[in-house]
Amino acid sequence: MRSLTTIPSDRVLSVLAALLLMVWSSMPVSAEHFRIGPEKDWFELLSGDALRPGDVVTLVDGTYTDSRRLVMSHRGTAEQPILIRAEDEAKVIFHRPDAKQNTINLEGAQNLKLEGLEITGGATAIRIQSSDSHRAESIAIESLHIHHIGGVAITCNHPEDNYRGMIFRFNHIHHTSGHGEAFYLGANNGGAVFHHSEVTDNYIHHLNSPTISQGDGIEIKQGSYGNLIARNVIHHTNYPAITIYGTAGQPVNHVEANIIWDSNDSAMQVAADCIVRNNWIASTANCFHSRNHQEAVVGNLEITSNVLLALGKAAPIRIIHPRDSSGANQISGPIRIQHNVMVAGDGALAARIPADALVQFSNNRGKGRVGGVRQTLHDTIDLAELLKRFPSLDQRHPVWRHLNRDQLLAPFKSIAE
Repeated sequence: MRSLTTIPSDRVLSVLAALLLMVWSSMPVSAEHFRIGPEKDWFELLSGDALRPGDVVTLVDGTYTDSRRLVMSHRGTAEQPILIRAEDEAKVIFHRPDAKQNTINLEGAQNLKLEGLEITGGATAIRIQSSDSHRAESIAIESLHIHHIGGVAITCNHPEDNYRGMIFRFNHIHHTSGHGEAFYLGANNGGAVFHHSEVTDNYIHHLNSPTISQGDGIEIKQGSYGNLIARNVIHHTNYPAITIYGTAGQPVNHVEANIIWDSNDSAMQVAADCIVRNNWIASTANCFHSRNHQEAVVGNLEITSNVLLALGKAAPIRIIHPRDSSGANQISGPIRIQHNVMVAGDGALAARIPADALVQFSNNRGKGRVGGVRQTLHDTIDLAELLKRFPSLDQRHPVWRHLNRDQLLAPFKSIAE
């Protein structure tokens, strides 16, 4: 018979302690719910480090203003994000008293969601960047009202930053200043990269005041990739409503089901590496314009099932061959232009595209000559049938609080004339 060895009691206790530690560490962190107003220590809570994964901060009705620089660096987890929200039916206004600082700075924040806030004043409304120890990622900005600010609404353009998993949706943005973009995402020449993110279901308008030097609606810079830009309603911009460069060989960007009118520039400008599908655009300038931009060389474009109404002398589609612009002399990849409806003004071209084997133009309808492929479109457009393709917008879309369906359709009524 084998003898039994007695295990010392202190060793048993150590083993039990280790097992308990493993169990506790695998359990979800207990979340706290904070409810706070502008007369309380809201600045200390939002700028401090007390928030833990799963915590919810509910802000009550009122105006939150402070001259100090507001920096939030909260980090939740994918399973337990941190939520900072306006109380239901409350009007929660973040108003910076001057433009010396941004209203909100998110530095190194991760798995953080801001919801239902209103932002006015300040320089940039929300600037997102890395901190010394953490990069900014997986941030959701939803149902915000940003207006009458001193600069850009939302930026992800800090040098050398890598932005991933951003979700910007259901926001209402208007009356910016300075450069004036609603969304400035990535940096020039790939200096910051914005990828695998979405900008969807936003209502953006009136980025065209005399105080705005640029005023793009959504700008995705060179080297940014794998993003979805969809179902945004954008009108009255100074620069293009949507501006996208190239992806530098990374997965393409998707631009789908956006509704655009009244831009002072080409309504949409896309250089390369993009699927442009089912957008509705009415413009006195080019509806869609492509040319070399920074390192992006025209090409690798799929332009399909869009409705493009040019109200002036410009062509609905204008693509400039790389040899006619700065940079490379060859198109960087196939350009497919298919199943679009293109209506040009009297005597104008329906499309000005390169005569190049890599450019495929087929199954398009509309009115006007097509330069580059020697075609003429002379179709009668059935507006009722066409409207079946009009983008379907979520009932939570902020545009419905300001426009009805007839007002959304009004810029496109002349298609059938």
